[in-house]
Amino acid sequence: MNVIVLLVMVVIAHIVNGWVPWFPAPIIQVGLGIAAALLPFGIRIPLEPELFFIVFIAPLLFNDGKLTPRDELWQLKASILLLALGLVFITVIVLGWFIHWMIPAIPLPAAFALAAILSPTDAVAVGASAKRIRLPRHILRLLQGEALMNDASGLVAFKFAVAAMVTGVFSWGEAAISFGLISIGGLLCGAVSAYLITRLQRFLSKYGMEDATAHMLLQILAPFLIYYLAEELHVSGILAVVAAGIVYAIERDHTTYATPAMQNVSSSTWSVIMFILNGLVFLLLGLHIHEVSTAIFSDASFDNGLVIGYIIAISLALIAIRFLWVYWFVKETGFRTSLMTAISGVRGAVTLAGAFSIPYTLQDGSEFPGRSLLLFLAAGVIVFTLVTASVLLPLLTQGQQDQVTGNNAKE
Repeated sequence: MNVIVLLVMVVIAHIVNGWVPWFPAPIIQVGLGIAAALLPFGIRIPLEPELFFIVFIAPLLFNDGKLTPRDELWQLKASILLLALGLVFITVIVLGWFIHWMIPAIPLPAAFALAAILSPTDAVAVGASAKRIRLPRHILRLLQGEALMNDASGLVAFKFAVAAMVTGVFSWGEAAISFGLISIGGLLCGAVSAYLITRLQRFLSKYGMEDATAHMLLQILAPFLIYYLAEELHVSGILAVVAAGIVYAIERDHTTYATPAMQNVSSSTWSVIMFILNGLVFLLLGLHIHEVSTAIFSDASFDNGLVIGYIIAISLALIAIRFLWVYWFVKETGFRTSLMTAISGVRGAVTLAGAFSIPYTLQDGSEFPGRSLLLFLAAGVIVFTLVTASVLLPLLTQGQQDQVTGNNAKE
């Protein structure tokens, strides 16, 4: 019943967005999610992080990998790596110290964990924002490439920060080696798996099985199977499905086994799947934002005004760090371009799912310090960045023309 209600709300959000196209669809969906949590019969869907990643994030990133232009990503590779790796590392260190300084009750490793899970931008949220806001082309491609890559670096940093909090042990060398193995392993696992699946499809077509529905089912299953395989091998499932999507696109461009019927079925089917998953992701965000907010607002030990102030301060610090990094280190960006790129760094489902994976207890059996507060801060930053991008980006992009990648005139 809960799933049916959520699907109905996806349709309602689409209708409302058609009436008020100037109002961002993700905000409408998050609002409906909060409303669903307030219904008399109360929708309750537990957020299991691993299940959430495999059911929602895997197919969404797989599709993004298929659709994002590879030549443009390659041209921006240096800038993407600076954001997906360098900016994540700086954000974890600087923002972690800032959070611990501002809220001494949060131990430093826990502050680093919160900073790590806040560091990745969300590919789903970026894509949803881009449909309404006409960002310059090179900024859009930079954001898409960054969002495809930085989930892995942010989640690995988060994993080690949580481990340091739980066990009291941390090793920079082990973290660096682990990150390299997890990232490279994920990319290889995804690329090889996708290559084998496309070869299987070619083999089946060659020997007479050209049923479009069967081929489509195999393609739909691909991101789930590849993500699961990568995680079982203890490498990055997120990078695996991104790599798989890119390999699928390459094979599609260089093979002729896919008939026009297959291509039409694939395009229409993925369109419906993406519409449903995008809507459900933001509805679930709304449901769980309400859940973590209630836990804080009903606790007399928290000053609600002060906690909201923490959210604003952390969000502004995130935007400031991002702006300075882009302005100083990413080539051919001026003040306005850097500001647009900074504000476009929307946080979303990956941040909340990661925050929910924070354990309840430490190794000694004591409670994880400030877990409910960490969840609330993460949820608040998601809402703040979504609203800020929705309000400010249309103003900053007013009069901007869609630019071709490589047209990098310094502002």
